[in-house]
Amino acid sequence: MTVTLRPYQTALLDGARQAFRERKRAVLLQLPTGGGKTVSGSKMIEGSSAKGNICWWLAHRRELIGQTSKTFAAMGIQHGVIAGGHSSDPAKRVQIGSIQTVARRLDSLTPPDLIIFDECHHLGASQWQKVFEAFPDAKIIGLTATPWRLDGKGLGQWFEDMINGPTVSELMDEGALSRYRLFAPTQIDTGAIKIQAGDFKKDDLAAAMDKPSITGDAVAHYLKLCRGKRAVAFAVNVEHSQHIAAQFNANGVPAEHVDGTMDAASRDGAIQRFIAGETLVLTNCELFGEGFDVPAIEAVILLRPTKSLSLHLQQVGRALRPAPGKAEAIILDHAGNSLNHGLPDDDREWTLADREKRKAGDKATVAIKTCLECFHVYRPAPKCPQCGHVPEAQGREIEQRDGELAEVDPAVLRAARKQEERRAQSVDDLIALGKARGYKNPVAWAAKFHAARQAARSRYQPGYGGGRMYG
Repeated sequence: MTVTLRPYQTALLDGARQAFRERKRAVLLQLPTGGGKTVSGSKMIEGSSAKGNICWWLAHRRELIGQTSKTFAAMGIQHGVIAGGHSSDPAKRVQIGSIQTVARRLDSLTPPDLIIFDECHHLGASQWQKVFEAFPDAKIIGLTATPWRLDGKGLGQWFEDMINGPTVSELMDEGALSRYRLFAPTQIDTGAIKIQAGDFKKDDLAAAMDKPSITGDAVAHYLKLCRGKRAVAFAVNVEHSQHIAAQFNANGVPAEHVDGTMDAASRDGAIQRFIAGETLVLTNCELFGEGFDVPAIEAVILLRPTKSLSLHLQQVGRALRPAPGKAEAIILDHAGNSLNHGLPDDDREWTLADREKRKAGDKATVAIKTCLECFHVYRPAPKCPQCGHVPEAQGREIEQRDGELAEVDPAVLRAARKQEERRAQSVDDLIALGKARGYKNPVAWAAKFHAARQAARSRYQPGYGGGRMYG
């Protein structure tokens, strides 16, 4: 099969090659979930191996290894697989490897010239680190949609340069990702849940979320908003995931639970039944946040609150791949993660630096309002941008029912966002706005935004030749 890269994929690889020409050893390629990281990296493997180089593609899950192997086979890239349950073929110049298996066999393997780490935001874990350090002469490519570790640490310790692909919104505009409808809870309380290693403590989180009323509400909203669609549900732990599947089945919705302890045949069978539409809801715990690339997924059900932006975006991204007959993705956010982390297609500034930690007093959530007239959800504004309704006096709480989902209208939110930015005229205003939105580095964002605004204005001064305005 001949693969033709999209222009942004070609630009991504050109950026990596230029970095290597500048004698940088490790380069990170950032591309949103669904943007084609596997195909892009495969073309680099194809070109490098054709020159006689030994190339490794490393991943940490069976599903990632299997999907990459299928892509290589479709492209005619001959390869071996270094993973449990596979017969290795060391004569092949290209090897797809399990991080865990490769880390155990380093002394017996031919040193590679190029290593591609898939989902490289896991670097820092012991086995990943062991492989990374074992071959100092090898060129390194990292692939990820979210270049922060789940604890918010940046990847600058491992990578010298990062090449950014297009944003989620840009990919949606060109049809490379699906549009979506987002429904978020009108209220959620995680205040009593303890924090451990930068995220909610799992035991406390499971106790708060694994309740028949919450799961029942998820089932009810699935039936109301996306009945008959294939959905992936994200749970807190294995027991929670099993309970979710049981309640969907009890309500006549074919559902299955999968987890990492299941044998390969059972997991693969459940996935194949889901792809075929025999199973409509597939529930899991931290299994399909990455590497589960099934374009037919029409909805995601979030039942696992998290403080990790990376984890949230990885989960939401499962539903954003376009597919024939798929008009849009449905996101049912019962965890309230969208209120903390924003919309899937919000503009985000990815860097190799650590994500700035919120200071005491900084706003922890993305402020939104629900219009009582048309039920659109929007960022704070004097009136509803959709219908013009003026809410009651500030400070008065709107009475809302637990568990009720309200639809988030991205177009409305983006319009309100632009209004906020227009009102913020000074750098200090922009810094305050960045803090209110929970940006990782509001000072840097404000400076960059202000500079872009000034540059855009200068283009339209007399004597300038015109051009497109950005900012």
